[in-house]
Order: sequence, then structure tokens, then C-alpha cells
Amino acid sequence: MGLRLVVFDLDGTLVDSIEAHAEGWAFAIGALGLAKVNAESIVDLIGLPGDAIVKSILGEPGLTHYPRIRRLKDRHFLRQVAVGRVRPYPDTIWCLDHLRRGGYLLGIATSTPNYILLPVLERLEMLDYFDYTVGGDEVSRGKPNPDIFLRVLEKASVRPEEAVVVGDTVYDAEPARRIGMVSVLVTRGRSVRVDSSPASLVIRDLAELCDLL
Repeated sequence: MGLRLVVFDLDGTLVDSIEAHAEGWAFAIGALGLAKVNAESIVDLIGLPGDAIVKSILGEPGLTHYPRIRRLKDRHFLRQVAVGRVRPYPDTIWCLDHLRRGGYLLGIATSTPNYILLPVLERLEMLDYFDYTVGGDEVSRGKPNPDIFLRVLEKASVRPEEAVVVGDTVYDAEPARRIGMVSVLVTRGRSVRVDSSPASLVIRDLAELCDLL
């Protein structure tokens, strides 16, 4: 069977938001006096569930503070969205239009919880492009476990071999590959060793993806 469903990660794939997320975590942890953290040191963690990010920064004891950290971080991030600092990449809307015209079903599977995901998609006028959305709060195990991708496949009634996952990190490519989905890694200018990537395909941007689909 051919490909029917294209599943996107959100942050760093469709939307230029990685720095805003990292700054939000650093701000929240600092504001609570838990640690002084440089946002740049958090960038590579974006894509993991929030509790995994906090555990990586503060260790297991830091999880006791997670609800307060999460509230401050989310408020900070949504302020960045409101002032226009978080935006779709220049090729995002064009690519989504192209895929819709090609008859593909479109989905999002992201660690971002739905109470953030859906307002952000609405604000950026992207929500109507997607047939299926799965936020990180819909599954008990977040990336790099494959549960979030299994959930979107279930919603779409699509088999793994009929779907492709498009993301910007190993947290997307590795679990997708493990369950038999085609995985595409978008580098967005980052240096990635193709021979060491778990992705089926490494591309520079979404224009390159649309050339292939």
C-alpha cells in the first residue's frame, strides 16, 4: 500500500519555537530558585515530555517541583506566542497546502500538551490543516516511546507502513522507525550525520519533503 498519512512533529519541524520553549524552562526553573540554567543547554532536550526535561536538568528530586515549573513555563511560552515570536517556518503553510492537494491525511503528534497545542495552532491559523492531532497529554508514555505515533495511527485507522513521520529530532525518528513507519528527519540547517541517523530519510526543509510526495 502507498502512503496515506503524513504525521508532523510541531516544534522545530513546522514552527520556529525551540528557543522559546528552552527559554521558558530556564525562566521557570530560575524563577523558582531551583537552579540557574542557560537556555542553550536545554535546546537539545526540546521534543521530550516536560517531566523528562525537568528530570534531566534537576534530577529525580526536581520532579516534586514539576507542576509549578510547568505552569510558569507554559505562561512564559504562551506570552512568546502572543507577541509573535513563535511562527511557522516560511515553507510550512506551502507544504501543508501541497500535501492536502495531493490527497494526504495530515496529523500532528507532539510532546506539547493539548492545552498548549490547540491554542497555538489556532493562533498561527494552522489547526484546520490537520485531520488528527495528538498532544503529549493523550498518552501515558511520551517520546522517545512510540505511543504518541500509535495513537495518531489509531485515530486515522491507518497502518504503520501507510504513514510517514516528519520530525526534527531522534525523538521522532527512532520511535517511528521501531513501529514500522517511514521516518523523515528535517535538519533546518543543523549538521546531521546521515549514516548515524535512525531516520529513513534526512532532508533540509519541507520544500524537499514536498518534492518527494
